[in-house]
Amino acid sequence: MAIEGVARYRPGLNGDVPLLGRLLSALDGASRLDIAVAFATMSGTSRILRAGLPRTSRAVVGLGFGLSDPAALEQMDSGGVSVRCVADSAALASTQYHPKLYLVSRPGELVMLSGSNNLTGGGLVSNVEQYEELTFLDPSTQCDEQHTRFEALWDHGHSLADLRRSGDWQEYRARARDRRVLEREDRRRLIRLHASTGRMLTQLAGRDTRRSRSYVGITHPEWWQLQLHLRDQADRALFWRRNTLEFQALANGGLFFHLVKHPMGKEALRAIEGFSVYPGVYETAPAEELWRAYGFLLGVERLSQLYDRLGVEPGRELGVIHLEGLTQLERPVTLDELRSSGVPFAPNIVSGRSLSMEEIAVILELGGLGISDVALAAEAPTRYGRTDTSR
Repeated sequence: MAIEGVARYRPGLNGDVPLLGRLLSALDGASRLDIAVAFATMSGTSRILRAGLPRTSRAVVGLGFGLSDPAALEQMDSGGVSVRCVADSAALASTQYHPKLYLVSRPGELVMLSGSNNLTGGGLVSNVEQYEELTFLDPSTQCDEQHTRFEALWDHGHSLADLRRSGDWQEYRARARDRRVLEREDRRRLIRLHASTGRMLTQLAGRDTRRSRSYVGITHPEWWQLQLHLRDQADRALFWRRNTLEFQALANGGLFFHLVKHPMGKEALRAIEGFSVYPGVYETAPAEELWRAYGFLLGVERLSQLYDRLGVEPGRELGVIHLEGLTQLERPVTLDELRSSGVPFAPNIVSGRSLSMEEIAVILELGGLGISDVALAAEAPTRYGRTDTSR
């Protein structure tokens, strides 16, 4: 399709070619990236920061509805991106700011990507999103018009330093935290309803997959506590492991249950304390690169802690499982209780394993989120559809 003044035009859908792929391709050899989006989350900013952005890159992000992760904007700021935020003002309410524009300056050309995609993991990769990719010659009138458009959006923003001095940033962090707390409470109510009616198990059993619908992973207690704290600041948790092979134990959208060590080290009192949803994102990279991209989202406060916990040397490549919707059970479910309820766990379990539909039902019931009658666990094969996790 020929468009006047456009050297190349390509429409796109995330389902065909995710925006992230087009963006990373354009960034190869680029001199600057300019971003104007309504909101941004850690799942989006981490992906582009890992690519190594040009030093002069800029981002102007909206704060409407408390949707942007404060940690994501701080991460970009500390990663060398010049960040401005669109807060409420007399001239503009932050909820009125809705652009989704990505401009990549390259030698002799400007690549413009624009559509429905915010700077989030879903927006860049997995959501149903549409966008246009246009390449303009530089210099050209059309290229200048794109830069002028971005500058108009940039002028709506205020630097993080200014927002901190005015106290608006602290106020926004509190608003974003409150929104996440309300979201979490709503999610817990919905989970409780879906579990008690069997809908959760029905949805899991209905997935057409050769991978497990549910998995239990050995979880470090400090990782668990830090992630509980961080869930009010970011949209995901990152679960790391020594093994860098593809993570095939869990289906996209499956439940990842967290088996947390007991503070006194008592094996029978190790407990499943909650679960997360696996969005199908798994990556491998050297530990230092992961730390630069994700920082404390890895569940450690310093890179050295990551080495110590895994017992690996610097430079070691690690695997990272992305998790969303981290949810606590109403009460921890110990291995002793699970074994007494007929859920087998080997003594001193040291690696994760898949869970059957019957076992999920027992965990939800004992954890206070689930089936109203424990006997339903025995009915799971007929009521929810028998699953075969050994395929």
